Amino acid sequence: MKNRLQLKTAIICTLLAIVISAQITKAQGGYLTCGTDEMVRKSLAANPQLMQQYLQEQARLAAIDQQAFPNGYKDENRAAAVIYTIPIVFHVINEGGTENISDAQIFDEVRILNRDYAKLNPDTANIVASFRSIASNVQIQFALAKKDPNGNCTNGIDRVTSTLTNSADDNSKLNDWPSSKYLNVWTVKTIGTAGVAGYAYYPGSTSAANDGVLILSNYIGSIGTGSTATSRALTHEIGHYFNLAHTWGNTNNPGVACGTDPINGDQVSDTPVTKGHTTCNLTDATCVPPIIENVQNYMEYSYCSNMFTAGQRTRMRSAATSSMGSRSTLWSAANLTATGITAPAVLCQANFETNNVYNNILCQGDSVKFTDLSWNGHPTSWNWTFQNGTPATSTDSMPTVTYNTPGLFNVSLSVSNTSGTVSASKTSYIRVNPSTAVYSNSIYSEGFETSAIPNTDWQVNNEAPGANTWVQTASASSSGTKSAMLTNTAAQSGNVDELISPSINMAAITGINPALTFKVAYAQRTSADADKLAIYVSSTCGKSWIIRKAITGTMLATAPVNTGTFVPTSSQWVTQTVSLSSYATNTDLFFKFVFTSGGGNTIYIDDINIKGTPLGVDELTSNLNFNVYPNPAEEITNINFNLIDKQKVSLKVFDVVGREITSVYNGDLPAGEHQYTLNQTTKLSSGIYFVTLNIAGQNFSKKLIVK
Repeated sequence: MKNRLQLKTAIICTLLAIVISAQITKAQGGYLTCGTDEMVRKSLAANPQLMQQYLQEQARLAAIDQQAFPNGYKDENRAAAVIYTIPIVFHVINEGGTENISDAQIFDEVRILNRDYAKLNPDTANIVASFRSIASNVQIQFALAKKDPNGNCTNGIDRVTSTLTNSADDNSKLNDWPSSKYLNVWTVKTIGTAGVAGYAYYPGSTSAANDGVLILSNYIGSIGTGSTATSRALTHEIGHYFNLAHTWGNTNNPGVACGTDPINGDQVSDTPVTKGHTTCNLTDATCVPPIIENVQNYMEYSYCSNMFTAGQRTRMRSAATSSMGSRSTLWSAANLTATGITAPAVLCQANFETNNVYNNILCQGDSVKFTDLSWNGHPTSWNWTFQNGTPATSTDSMPTVTYNTPGLFNVSLSVSNTSGTVSASKTSYIRVNPSTAVYSNSIYSEGFETSAIPNTDWQVNNEAPGANTWVQTASASSSGTKSAMLTNTAAQSGNVDELISPSINMAAITGINPALTFKVAYAQRTSADADKLAIYVSSTCGKSWIIRKAITGTMLATAPVNTGTFVPTSSQWVTQTVSLSSYATNTDLFFKFVFTSGGGNTIYIDDINIKGTPLGVDELTSNLNFNVYPNPAEEITNINFNLIDKQKVSLKVFDVVGREITSVYNGDLPAGEHQYTLNQTTKLSSGIYFVTLNIAGQNFSKKLIVK
């Protein structure tokens, strides 16, 4: 064992290397990696005084760790050891999309953390023999906060609507709770550093406002958007939070070089020298043959991790008693009381959800199950009210309700126990769409002249609550005096807003090849803006949707760049067409406009029509421009055609008796001009062939003569 001065000197040299050397993060083995070392380097380089304090404390903690076991490390599961309970809060930074993960997914992640840090994970049975004796119960546990910084009731989940969930970094750490009282975890949609799934800071290596973990939302839990394979990423990041390095040392580059001193690269004596692993090679002994490396360690990148060592346990518990980063105050009795962990479980908030995966959109006659999510105490009685539901009321904790009448309906719940009664109501929580079409006319049209939006026909779905949404406006129109408008500002970048139609009986539309047409007016704020308008249809009562057309950026613009708020003139409206020919026999079709903000400007929609082409006039044919040339052909021939919107297409060559000779293309194609070169003409016998283009079930053929 090194003497204390040698150890301290070596530790400081290694830690300085973090600050001096930048590390490049990248994806490993199909999964994403950890950005801790890079973020710590940046933080310390920007604050020399913080760096000096950090290095001194690290050297002190390392010395304590090495003196803890004079006779060597061993598994530490002694019942007498203090279990450090850490109040934790999850800040879900979201725009209302899938990154707004459920409470249940977060509860599942806390379960996984407590299982892993207590060595209760079933896969400890898979630990290789050489490490079983030192696989350790860290005796650190995590509890979702029950009181927020103001002493108010909380379930430890804080939802924040912000575009900073995209390309997230320290600036995305919104609404931080005091790091001396809570372990802050921020979940986000994407992280700005490519290939990174999350990062944390070592104790004392950053400001209080940035201390904690930032991690991708789909790396939380094993349910919902999470997965079993990625659910231990937070176990890894919290290891950093409690002062553990990667097993190969303070870099993000596994597999490059064997960990170097002090003490094998990660400052823990019982983790063998390693290069680090991005695959699960359990017999690897590259660095010091024949010593097997600890590939299954939580601080590895192998994605088969299932253990901490006894040395890592000691290092984490030493960090938990340090004032650096306020780790020692988290588990104090006073703080556990202040954060509600040890306070009596008082029922303070009623809440509920359903098992419906379609944003609580039902078809007439569908049933849905409700689940009580009230906290923090456990209810002993429930009183539900379901507007237009069957049953209309229930005292069950998980009632199933059937809705036989179309419309928007409220749901309310009151729960009680010995601590009292709390209630929650959700307005227009359940939408029931009719099983038969609302409109069954030869032509459908909408000019937004009559009712404000939303109304009995048109519904809106705003993924960022509180932000702008689709409304009726009198400020501009293509015809009449009103239109539908979405005010779009740069601050809304990334927001998604939907405008959803009533149901249409397409079988009643007269003519052939029915199509949806509408007028749109839009201007970019800058030429780089990438706002997108997409049109979807649903033949499943609004439960699932298929995209039919998407227009982005300059292709969407109908007017010059406008740095102010765009209001179109009468000449700045453009007609867009979406083919619905493949839905001509559908008796209950919905369509919707989905606008995704890309930093641009306000958009308007007006004069919506669904109608068929009169017999004898085929809009698809008139715009097709289907050509085969040169014809006759000797060596090659070119095939050109144009699509007015995205279609399912097959392009084949047949001989005169109808035998398929070759398939040129089969699949979906976007709107626009398409060209293919047929090189096989030199292999075909002289004669007559037919090039057949099938679009959405309609065949178009051209005769091809091969000399």
